[in-house]
Amino acid sequence: MMRDKILEAAAHEIELNGMTQFRVKRVALGAGISVALLYSYFDDREDLIASAIVHRFREVLLGLAETFTRPFESVRTTDGLRQALRVIIADAQVPARTEARIQRIESMSFARHNPTASAGIAEAKKETATLIVNRVKPLEDLNLLAEGMTAVAFARIWYALFFGQIELEGEHALSVNADEWFTALTVLAEAAIRHEHSALLVRTNLIKRPDFGPFERAPAKAQLKDDLCVQDDMKAPIGQ
Repeated sequence: MMRDKILEAAAHEIELNGMTQFRVKRVALGAGISVALLYSYFDDREDLIASAIVHRFREVLLGLAETFTRPFESVRTTDGLRQALRVIIADAQVPARTEARIQRIESMSFARHNPTASAGIAEAKKETATLIVNRVKPLEDLNLLAEGMTAVAFARIWYALFFGQIELEGEHALSVNADEWFTALTVLAEAAIRHEHSALLVRTNLIKRPDFGPFERAPAKAQLKDDLCVQDDMKAPIGQ
């Protein structure tokens, strides 16, 4: 569609030159049309900018939602959920994800002062929320989430972690190395998963017992009778 082609060119213009140096002529050139034809699709320059921001915001938000929920589609077991969360956590650290989050925040900042952009972004959020809930609801239906954890609550937690996470450069009070951050997210992920009483599930995938690796079944004598005994059991010698 020509409108989408114009919006893509306009979004590219914003990314290259910012809104203060935004030029309609360059957008028309990028879309391969005349300025007169371009204005047959939009009321004025501000309408074009607002529409372009909504276009890019929706593209970024739905793209992130797809990336961070697609691994759930094939999940049928708690181990499958655990593996899916590992994939999602690792993918969330890719630099391109941070750039996408920054674009999203910049779009929301502009939208506060523009009714067209504000309405468009609100609609994109609803569309994304529906996609996320549809992807995570089966996890609750299959009884894979921890007791008391609903699909919507689970989705909101991961939305806040993955969509709100912005890379903080340099040395400061919130600096954390990649391994430490990955481990913290893994601990949170494990807490959201229903615990299997038949096996000892090591919480972070980095802690190892002397005679068995992470996420492997413990020796029979080390079986746990209650989830609450996990930490105490790990402090005791094997076989007690």
